[in-house]
Amino acid sequence: MFEKLLKISIILALIVVVLGAYTRLGDAGLGCPDWPTCYGQLIVPDVEDGTKLEGYERPLESIKGWKEMVHRYAASLLGLVIFVLLFLAIKGKAKHPQSLGLPAFTAFFVILQGAFGMWTVTLLVHPGIVTTHLIGGFFTTILLTWLLLNQSRPPITYKHILKRHKLLLMAVLFILGVQIILGGWTSTNYAALSCGEEFPKCLGAWWPEMDFIKALYWGPIGVDYEYGVLENPARAAIQIMHRIGALITALLIATLIYSFKTYHHLRGNLTLIGGLLLVQIILGILNVVLSIPMAIATLHNAMALLLLLSIITLTHKVFKMPLGQH
Repeated sequence: MFEKLLKISIILALIVVVLGAYTRLGDAGLGCPDWPTCYGQLIVPDVEDGTKLEGYERPLESIKGWKEMVHRYAASLLGLVIFVLLFLAIKGKAKHPQSLGLPAFTAFFVILQGAFGMWTVTLLVHPGIVTTHLIGGFFTTILLTWLLLNQSRPPITYKHILKRHKLLLMAVLFILGVQIILGGWTSTNYAALSCGEEFPKCLGAWWPEMDFIKALYWGPIGVDYEYGVLENPARAAIQIMHRIGALITALLIATLIYSFKTYHHLRGNLTLIGGLLLVQIILGILNVVLSIPMAIATLHNAMALLLLLSIITLTHKVFKMPLGQH
């Protein structure tokens, strides 16, 4: 039951991340101006759009409200499942012995993630808070995936992994993490189309006017950040950093795949990583040239998480080597 519930929780976590992206891309982060209710109710109020409800300055937009509330319902269900997993781990119901450290930390982290969900609303979609909330969703999924991988018997390792290759894998994991953060920063600062619909050029140039100092602007608390506050040179700098990060990440992953080609037992993992990387690059380009279609933009977020999870799975296989294998 522990393993089955873990699989359900991972699917739920993926759904929550996708719903979060859909909510953010649909400019619905403030569809409900309060938290955890929506205009003081557990469901979106059944009144005409544009109505100003008593005590709230923001007029109701029911579609945006429902996007936000469905995301909250799914996130709450995920939190409940994670606490059930912790209870089962305490009761020793895991198929393979499971220390309580990781399930307990996952439960603690999902509470923290809920707090960031609240701050996303109460702090008026501050880019730093929203990006942290996005990364928290990714990290929650990683924790659940690692728990599930711990429940599977490690495969026989046919060849010892060289130390330099392990270091390369860690570098890939780090750079991919940074690139995902840059992607979140691009989205939360509304910088996805700051270069227009051009790729690989930006605003008709290879190196347009950019402001890298303001691109990393954190901004004060209490300002409404909906639709962004940065000037276009700063947004263009964010977009270019994301593109450069994508190039570096792609080259590093390609190097990883080439370097690991002699490890025959890892070929399945490497093929999956290569395929996901190719799809992710295509989606990123289509995002720009097609002006951020909702389906492609949401899929781009989901594919980033799947690519990260595929490398996490490879990491688990490389570092969780069975005893006696050298």
